Amino acid sequence: MNSLEEQYRNPANLNTRINIHEKYSDHKKDWHLWLFEQMNISPTSRILEMGCGDGTFWLKNRERIDSSWNLILSDYSEGMVESAQKNLEGIPNIYYRPLNIEDIPFEDNRFDIIIASHMLYHVPNRKKALKEVRRVLKPDGTFYSSTIGQNHMKEFGGLLKRFDPNLDFPSAREHALKFGVENGAEQLQGYFSEIVYKDFPGGLNITEEKAIVDYLLSSNTDLNKTLVDDKLSQFQSFLASEKEANNGVIHITKSTGLFESK
Repeated sequence: MNSLEEQYRNPANLNTRINIHEKYSDHKKDWHLWLFEQMNISPTSRILEMGCGDGTFWLKNRERIDSSWNLILSDYSEGMVESAQKNLEGIPNIYYRPLNIEDIPFEDNRFDIIIASHMLYHVPNRKKALKEVRRVLKPDGTFYSSTIGQNHMKEFGGLLKRFDPNLDFPSAREHALKFGVENGAEQLQGYFSEIVYKDFPGGLNITEEKAIVDYLLSSNTDLNKTLVDDKLSQFQSFLASEKEANNGVIHITKSTGLFESK
């Protein structure tokens, strides 16, 4: 099992990362609610979500789901698909299946809406994936793809390096370099003629050291091996001193947004 499969085989790590945004964001609007409000979905639409995770997006917008929609939730991880199905039990017109965005098993021009939230940077062959998305999307359909920017959570890396120059937290930056706020439109242009970017403003004001530790350990397997025992205790003490020096808060930058492609 590779590191990506290990990280996403169940919702535990994902939920840890979602929770820090929900608890400490200085943006008044929940990300999942904001994201839904950016989407224009007509009645009777056929919708495919790639990388649905545990279904949190739809669970939080449960009352907004139109019963006339035909909604398929998919993920590369079978464990995530099973979690989504469990979390969304009882909501009609939702179907679930594991699948790979690089090889979508549906006919041409099937869907009105395709959604890929914070997942395209994980895809090894994005050109093939975007070609597949375009193939199964109707000519007048819309592709919604959210992602992060290169400055997203940049302070985590700074904190780690000040604690130990040998440590870093490059994952957000590496993801954004693959498919991010700064370069996503350029990649989408090869397949869509109209691309609009919508920014989700705000950052995190974190008041508990444990929240930072949990987030870092949920995101990077190398840190799980390094930040243990005395080293972990020392890092928590370092975070406490950083928080005290900044009036009880550690601020973390967020860079997140949504591409709407037609």
